[in-house]
Amino acid sequence: MTEIAKISGPLRELLCEKEIIARCELLLRIYDIVSAANLSDQESEELKKMVGEHIAPGIFASIMNGEAIFFDLPKLDAYTQMNGRIFHFLHTQRYSKQDFDDAHRRFLQSIPELEGILKKSLVCMLKSFMEDAGYILSSERDGMLIFTAAGRTLQAYVVTSVESIDLNSCEQKMQPEVDCVILVPSGESLEPFMQFFRESSRMAEDKGISIWLANMEKGTIDPFIGYTTDMDIYEQFNNPRLAEMVRNNWTKKPRT
Repeated sequence: MTEIAKISGPLRELLCEKEIIARCELLLRIYDIVSAANLSDQESEELKKMVGEHIAPGIFASIMNGEAIFFDLPKLDAYTQMNGRIFHFLHTQRYSKQDFDDAHRRFLQSIPELEGILKKSLVCMLKSFMEDAGYILSSERDGMLIFTAAGRTLQAYVVTSVESIDLNSCEQKMQPEVDCVILVPSGESLEPFMQFFRESSRMAEDKGISIWLANMEKGTIDPFIGYTTDMDIYEQFNNPRLAEMVRNNWTKKPRT
């Protein structure tokens, strides 16, 4: 079985089963399918030539822009919003309100499973990111990952939403002289992140905890709160100045 068939088969089954699918679910299912394909290094390189360095985001982007590398997949060329979530579907099909309601209900039922896929995918992204920065994973237990490099140690936690960040819990587990990071996925709405920044950014900085954002659609990681002095990590960020931009734009200016 070729690297394309390992992914196109399960992906085709997914889109035939769920003709109306939430954007976030499609993205996470692609991550899961790519992971389950257990691609060899050679197969990964072949796919990267077609979709870019990050395979799952590349496949997702190819479907979204109508240039899918898998030619027999349904073209998800229309979308709608339901309760703040984007759902994609075929514009050539006539769907009833009940069809959309059923799709939304099935999505809600899938959330626990999707959160598991999200957590696993975020951990894999973080491991790859840190490896590219020259770190090795020295420990992984109880939701905490410890990465080490020459003269440096980084303690990391992965959460599935900005609302679930617990700064006090992280502080209690912090080791002395160790960098501490919480990785959180970006979302379809900025409001939860703006609220967290207003309420907790100062606390995070005072505790010495950095918050990183994982853009699952791009397969990239950027700083949201806090700064790194490690240039090897800095160079891995897609937009290393994001935390500075957030601070400049979201900090309330004193009235004059």
